[in-house]
Amino acid sequence: MSKSLMIAAMGFASVVSLSTVYADDHAGMKKEHEAAHAQHDKWAAEHAKMRVEHLRALAMIAKLQAHIYEHEAELVEHDEEIRAHEDHAMHHAEEIAAHENDGDASDHEHLEKEHAAFNANHDAMAKKHDEVKAGHEELHKVLAKLMELMKNVK
Repeated sequence: MSKSLMIAAMGFASVVSLSTVYADDHAGMKKEHEAAHAQHDKWAAEHAKMRVEHLRALAMIAKLQAHIYEHEAELVEHDEEIRAHEDHAMHHAEEIAAHENDGDASDHEHLEKEHAAFNANHDAMAKKHDEVKAGHEELHKVLAKLMELMKNVK
C-alpha cells in the first residue's frame, strides 16, 4: 500500500471513529429531547386538567354567588313583609282606638278576628325570620370555612 493511500485510509478511519463518537453524543441528546417532549406533554395534560377544574370551580362560585343573591332577595322580601305587617299593626291600633271611643259590640268581634289574623301573620313572619337568619348563619359558616381553607392556597 502506498504511503498516500495509507494516510488517506487513516484519515478515513479517524473520520469514521469521530462520527461514531458524535453519533453516541447525538443519541444522548435525542433521548434528552424525547424525555423533555414527554415531560412537556405531561405538563400540558396537567394544565388542561387544571383549567377544567378552574372552570368547574368558577361555576361553583357562580352558584354560590347566586345563592347569596337569592338570600338577599329573601331579605328584601321579608323586609317588605315586615313593613306591611307594621302598617297593618298601625291600622289595627287606629281601629282599636276608634272602637274604644264610639264602637259597638260588632266592631269588637271584628277587632278580635283582625287581631287573631294579625297574630297568626306575625307568628308566620317570626318563623320565616328564624329560617332566613339560620340560612344566613349557615351560609356564613360555609364561607368562613372556605376562606380558612383558601388562606394557604398559592
